[in-house]
Amino acid sequence: MGGSFTQKGHGGEKAFNHTQVVQAVEDTRPNTTEQAQGGLLAEGCGRMAEFLAQAPWNEKREGLGVTHPGIEQHLHSHNSICHRLTLMLEELPAEAISTTEGKKLQQLHRILQLRRMPDWPGECLQPEISAPGFDVVISEIAEFETLRLGFLSTIKETILTVYDKLTNPNMTESTNHLTQVAHLLDIKPALTWIQYILPEELTHSTLQLTTFQATFGSLGEIAEIFLFEPRPEGFIIFYGSLQIPNFDGILSPQHCLIMIRNPSHPSLPICSTAAPHYPTRRPAIGTLVTLSSQGRGRHEATVVAIQQNYWPREWRYMIRIEEIGKFPELLMTVLDRGILNSQDMSTCISPKAVILTDGDVAVFFNEFERPIQVTIIQKGSPGFYETVRMVQPLQAHLSPRMKLLDIESHRLFTADMCPSSTANPR
Repeated sequence: MGGSFTQKGHGGEKAFNHTQVVQAVEDTRPNTTEQAQGGLLAEGCGRMAEFLAQAPWNEKREGLGVTHPGIEQHLHSHNSICHRLTLMLEELPAEAISTTEGKKLQQLHRILQLRRMPDWPGECLQPEISAPGFDVVISEIAEFETLRLGFLSTIKETILTVYDKLTNPNMTESTNHLTQVAHLLDIKPALTWIQYILPEELTHSTLQLTTFQATFGSLGEIAEIFLFEPRPEGFIIFYGSLQIPNFDGILSPQHCLIMIRNPSHPSLPICSTAAPHYPTRRPAIGTLVTLSSQGRGRHEATVVAIQQNYWPREWRYMIRIEEIGKFPELLMTVLDRGILNSQDMSTCISPKAVILTDGDVAVFFNEFERPIQVTIIQKGSPGFYETVRMVQPLQAHLSPRMKLLDIESHRLFTADMCPSSTANPR
């Protein structure tokens, strides 16, 4: 084993060098048989760490297929790594296995032998809820690759712990990561995955990867991105147990809508529901809003995703804030409905005020959640418009009368801004 390598991943970067391993052991060990055996094990751990630093990350991640050969390739990759690590453990000198750290490696050898799979475990990977339009086979592969990445991360941490103990015998005994290695399908890794479908026109892989980083990079640290063909779809694995809201889509900075399936939620996203409007209108994805929050002042932002909820729960809006000289920031907010807000959230948004002129016809929602049509008279006090509408008295024989009303500008909108919410204005 020669040369050096760098093991990259979540939690930083650690460099290993074969010469440095040998030198470190020679500089610190007493002239004992146990220390000599520890040096041999340290070299073996170095080789395995070098392999794990390269092999999983060099696998194909683009142009994948959902055919039987494509599925088998994921299983083959898992079994190949387990087999290679098993052989590397068997190459360690037998006399070194009697040491304390050697016994941990012996336990690791048994685990790797048991984790190889002869067949694709499809029945154990099928999602509880299938989302319309999303490929179930890709969901299975996403679940498998997430479990596999968690398994390899635990193996890697075990090897690095043994290596550190061998090269620094005085270090404090750390947690035995092997106790966390159950069957591959029973592991609960600290990873999160989501499935996606890109717009049909977004087919170039370089543009796809750029879009992913710009759109999802603010949600969490991306571990892996898998791209399938022929339709631009796949899945993303994040480090950490992220709490991603139950969205059905998110808007990219390039203003293309990426459809999402989030398996961490027990039900599919709500696509249509009668949630409160009053006293303002609901902003749509892609529209500009004004953010007002304690300690931040007021900012302009774009709505990129909406988590719809049944009444009386507030809808939740994910917004993207872009400021010069800063990375884009994603925030979860609710619509500012004043005292009617059912949640105590300090971060609220208001729709951007529409610009109207005298004589324009506009719509607003009244306290009964009904769209009401009014005519603009003129601008009133700051932030308000003076409006008029015709009201029919309860007595049928009486003629309609005019009703004047000052309405906040952000409550007003034209019928073409939200046609689904303005049907049959009164």
